[in-house]
Amino acid sequence: MKKKMTPGRGLMYVLLLVAAIIFAAPMLFTVVSSLKTKVEIFSEPFSLPDVIQWGNYVEAWTGANMSVYFLNSIIQAGATVIVLAITSSMAAYVLSRFDFKCNKFLMLFFTLGMMVPMHTVLVPVSYMISALGLKNNIPALIMIYTAFNLPFSIIVVTSFMKGVNKSLEEAALLDGASYFQIYKNVMLPMTVPAISTISIFNFLNAWNNILFPLLFINDKELKPIALGLLNFNGERGSDYGPLMAAIVITVAVPLILYLLFQEKVEGGLAAGAVKE
Repeated sequence: MKKKMTPGRGLMYVLLLVAAIIFAAPMLFTVVSSLKTKVEIFSEPFSLPDVIQWGNYVEAWTGANMSVYFLNSIIQAGATVIVLAITSSMAAYVLSRFDFKCNKFLMLFFTLGMMVPMHTVLVPVSYMISALGLKNNIPALIMIYTAFNLPFSIIVVTSFMKGVNKSLEEAALLDGASYFQIYKNVMLPMTVPAISTISIFNFLNAWNNILFPLLFINDKELKPIALGLLNFNGERGSDYGPLMAAIVITVAVPLILYLLFQEKVEGGLAAGAVKE
């Protein structure tokens, strides 16, 4: 049934349209500027390019080493997503399906982990990384990402698993399945929406993180794309066309990823509220 248009609904649509324009305008300006020459960017900032400058992307990708930064970010963010999906789903299975003495304490522990601001632990984390000789080490960076994103991931997946019908698990037990087989063959397939949700958020957090790479990665060949973009701005700040192209490359992956999996993200966050 079509909803009747009322003054209040019309005002809401107008406000949403204005908000969409406000949020989209900077990115649209960046995309258009990435196809212009430096002269056009300053002389005609809000006009379309006279001749599309695809060379800006070539220069950003090859000349500014963005291809290396891009690959590093894919490796770091992808590995973080995989590690978090495995560890958080295993922990969530134990916390949601087994009743043991420390169950509530562990949930409280992980909840408190979400409340600790990242910046308050920079000094001890920096000390440990230096003491262990793990600077310029991608696996160490992945472990840090995993540690900071694990509480959120466990809480989301645990909430979702608590809503899975226990009769499925009981039927598998009667068929002789072990607890690991139930986790792998029953719970994981049923928890795909929640795992997809945390994977998107964890990928975005790892992709956009600039603080930890700035502290722990000095090797130019190991820097992620966010840090590479910062260096691009410092080393080649006057090359505004390639700089805009580099920004578009940096933003394109998380934007496309979120648009493709938007429904899964929203469904995974909402599904945890539905109990059997």
